[in-house]
Amino acid sequence: MKQTDTGHYDVGAGEKVTITIQAHQVAEDLAVSLDGNALQPTGQNPAVYSFNAASGLPAQFIDIACHFSSSDPDSAFYQFSIRGSQGGGDFNASSIRKQDSDWEAVLQFTLP
Repeated sequence: MKQTDTGHYDVGAGEKVTITIQAHQVAEDLAVSLDGNALQPTGQNPAVYSFNAASGLPAQFIDIACHFSSSDPDSAFYQFSIRGSQGGGDFNASSIRKQDSDWEAVLQFTLP
């Protein structure tokens, strides 16, 4: 795996992609989808999601929707990290903060 831009990664066909979402000062309340289909976590606290990059598709998209409640502190946030099974290391993808105007992130995975 190679990070080509913020939220954009090149992956190999069949590569297992693992996304870890760490909640800070907020209860873990997420909705994650792959190409519009709900993705179930394989772990919690931190939330862990994984999928295998499909060959034959030029790109796949992960949509992450985070929730904050009014009682969460303004400093609350979710931090994302990405790892691929074919190497490249761990990438700090992005974060969503309670004070952000948009509580959703989209990550793109392409076959080069």
